[in-house]
Amino acid sequence: MLLRHRLIVFLPLCAMLCMIVRTPAAPVTKPADSSSPTVAVRLVGSDGKPGPVTEVPRVVKTDSEWEKQLGPTAYRVLRAKGTEAPFCGNLLDNHKTGIYFCAGCDLPLFSSGSKFHSGTGWPSFYQPFAKENITELRDASHGMIRTEILCARCGGHLGHVFEDGPPPTGLRYCLNSVSLTFRDESEVKAMEAQAKQ
Repeated sequence: MLLRHRLIVFLPLCAMLCMIVRTPAAPVTKPADSSSPTVAVRLVGSDGKPGPVTEVPRVVKTDSEWEKQLGPTAYRVLRAKGTEAPFCGNLLDNHKTGIYFCAGCDLPLFSSGSKFHSGTGWPSFYQPFAKENITELRDASHGMIRTEILCARCGGHLGHVFEDGPPPTGLRYCLNSVSLTFRDESEVKAMEAQAKQ
């Protein structure tokens, strides 16, 4: 009976560890030159989709400035590369239509159209809003090889990407809710109208 109970607990943990350790075969994007004062990204266009590639100022702040802006929880994830507990993030069960922006610098990162239920406990997407807006780095921390994803404009830690997602990409961008700010369709349209003025 004791052995059976241990197996019931141990087997799901093994399965989860196997998913985490799996390394994407896709090449990791070379990070942009962080010494450059600008970065090429795509902002939200007038149709709510990615606009043309645009050079914008890189967002650089001191640790104390980031901590003051973000608060301790978001700072621990975005700037200190922490991870929020699974099934606890406020955006996990968000099913509204809209765009997810970086909580650090407001860059559009993911669209609700690519969000899916992965069962992992974190918001998951099969592709970013625009590939230019995400930087990928090899992450060898915690005895695993993974691909970390960062905001291209401020370098904030967002989560990791894995090769176990749905079609059409087969990728799972696994995000921390605290790294993101969600704006629904009406908020995005208001942003677009304000940008035109």
